[in-house]
Amino acid sequence: MQGFPSFIASVVKQTTADLIHLQSIGFKRIVVGALQPLGCLPLATAQTSFQSCNSTFNDLVTLHNNLLNQSVTKLNQESNDHNTFTILDLFDGFRTVLNNPSSHNIKERLKPCCFGVSSEYNCGSVDENNVKKYLVCENPESTFFWDRLHPTQAGWNAVYSELEKKGVYKILY
Repeated sequence: MQGFPSFIASVVKQTTADLIHLQSIGFKRIVVGALQPLGCLPLATAQTSFQSCNSTFNDLVTLHNNLLNQSVTKLNQESNDHNTFTILDLFDGFRTVLNNPSSHNIKERLKPCCFGVSSEYNCGSVDENNVKKYLVCENPESTFFWDRLHPTQAGWNAVYSELEKKGVYKILY
């Protein structure tokens, strides 16, 4: 993972420059999404048969989110109204749901609902004869992830529910 911290710092630096530009062209409120725990994506948890998150990936995400938070805090301190930029903490929303899946009627927290029939196929894959090469679980409403990267509607609803508890509505108004 050597080299990732400096790459992450450069990404946050560029994001900061982009935020300053958006503000300079007249945007009054800007919501910046923090990264979700990428180490909990099925793409990363497949190595443990979908039993645990990859802590190395999540540590890198935490570094990114901490640097982003520091940058946004500094931008707000430097802006005239001190409230131009807001971080949408997806990491915390995802983590809360993934640590307490039953509170949102989620039975499968890390295993995807839709997946390829073998490692050479993904959700939605078909062969040359247009035969589907993927399987879909019986109850998508009880799984957090749809495929290797994306939450199901139930997953997003659970995350939004957690964000709402922490005041996401303040961003909307």
